Amino acid sequence: MNMLADRYARFIVHSMLRLEDGDRLTIHSNEETIEFAHKVAHEAADTTGVPVSLVYIEKGKVESVDEISPDFPARKAEGDVMLHLASFTSRPFDRDAEMDAVNLQNHRLLADPIFLDRRISIPYAVAYVPTAAWAEFVYGPGSTVDQLYLDLADFLSLDEGMDVTSTLERTLHQRATLLNGMDIERLQLKSPTMELECSLAKGARIGTTASKLSGGRFFYPTFPCEDLIFPIDFSKAEGHLHTTYPFRFFDSVIEDAEIEVKGGRITLFSCERSDYVEKYMNIDARSASIGEVILCESLTQAASFHRAFGLPLLDRMRTSQVVFGGVTPEMVTITDDDRLEEMGLNTGFARLEIPVGSRELAVTAIARDGSVHTIFEDGVFCL
Repeated sequence: MNMLADRYARFIVHSMLRLEDGDRLTIHSNEETIEFAHKVAHEAADTTGVPVSLVYIEKGKVESVDEISPDFPARKAEGDVMLHLASFTSRPFDRDAEMDAVNLQNHRLLADPIFLDRRISIPYAVAYVPTAAWAEFVYGPGSTVDQLYLDLADFLSLDEGMDVTSTLERTLHQRATLLNGMDIERLQLKSPTMELECSLAKGARIGTTASKLSGGRFFYPTFPCEDLIFPIDFSKAEGHLHTTYPFRFFDSVIEDAEIEVKGGRITLFSCERSDYVEKYMNIDARSASIGEVILCESLTQAASFHRAFGLPLLDRMRTSQVVFGGVTPEMVTITDDDRLEEMGLNTGFARLEIPVGSRELAVTAIARDGSVHTIFEDGVFCL
């Protein structure tokens, strides 16, 4: 799988981070990702002409910092870029364990904190490196990274490269701009497996995982990137939904779940693990309240992957999601922390993404002036 690993390293450098001449890249890695980190570092150094800092971290402590230089005289650095090469973690579910930040992060249920005075100013991406532990989570005991690399190659469209990523960035931001200009008040989502009506939170914008910095530069904090994120008022949602894809819940993959929502909060959560449901619902006052709707088209390469990768940022690209718990901080536009809940923004400590999309999903937007717009039909955007 060395060939696919090399392609993945090039993809991260050129398609996710979109490195340019003069960029100074810093890579954070650990014991499981250090070998792959060297591939990325050499590719980055030769692309930018600037030495790459390779930071080795173990148990939260910096153990060493190496410098990887290009194969030609280095040029002066003109900007900073950061990359975290992460390894997959899975901890056994412990009913008695405290749901602190470490446990929630291990189970991929930790919401990103909202710091209104700290916005991203440099490209920063997270890429997961295939490991045996990740392969076993996806495919079962005894699985190796070979199948994981093959599926990731399809999932990420590694053969398509920059052409796909440059088209995506324009399309996603054009859609977000159009939707924000509609002054949407409510959304109605309908399919054979769900019916949900919800109100958009105030003090936030509709956006995407793809990032655009103040200087106009685009990059992808993760990839693939097919999503549009709608922050939802945590007290204003009614309906029911049934999952359409498997999803990770604590240490397991849930194949089938049914949820009812009233007043924005889960009133019924039926799946094969009621102990998981109880644990999640009691994390804090907002964990069981709606946070977002994420629309993702159902005709993409990622949509054909019906397994769960176990990483929300990847799994959300398979299909549309309803999110319970904390809102995406980058979508928040107000600058007053004291007004977050007043605006209906979910500030929960936890976050759970539930897959609900299908090729039969339709979404209608009702604007504040009463106009009605079909924005999603038959599982795709119709803007």
